[in-house]
Amino acid sequence: MKIRTAARVVLLNAAGEVFLLHARDLHDDSRRWWLTCGGGAEMGETPQQTAARELAEETGLVCEPAELLGPLATRRAVMEFTERTLHQDEVFFGLVSEDEFDLADAVWTEVEKRSIVGGRWWSQDELRRTTATVYPSRLTELMDLVRSGTAPAVPLVLD
Repeated sequence: MKIRTAARVVLLNAAGEVFLLHARDLHDDSRRWWLTCGGGAEMGETPQQTAARELAEETGLVCEPAELLGPLATRRAVMEFTERTLHQDEVFFGLVSEDEFDLADAVWTEVEKRSIVGGRWWSQDELRRTTATVYPSRLTELMDLVRSGTAPAVPLVLD
């Protein structure tokens, strides 16, 4: 079993809302979920570099790796996607940005172009009330860490 290394960004705006991408399974359109920006590491990248690159590719928002807060959390993700089971070790970072961006500026891979159906800002109240599938678990807790500008001494371990 190959385990992919990835990094993700809990991106907040000035209002404290988190930006999430809406994705779908390419082989089962009924399987949809919301998730933070991020993706797989390229050879030689640190987790911070991966997170900053993925954020720029997926939103057009550019930041320096050193601007990212964290690591905030880690997660071993096991997901069904395009009729395969993927195993991924993820590291989460945070960023508060007042910069606006347009997903039209994003540089998505061919798979992302077919699987990402949109994105939007979510408040903590909306996340608590939604029946939609949202990754990662404990996202509102990560939002609190980003808002406070405080990374835990030891990254949280998420389900």
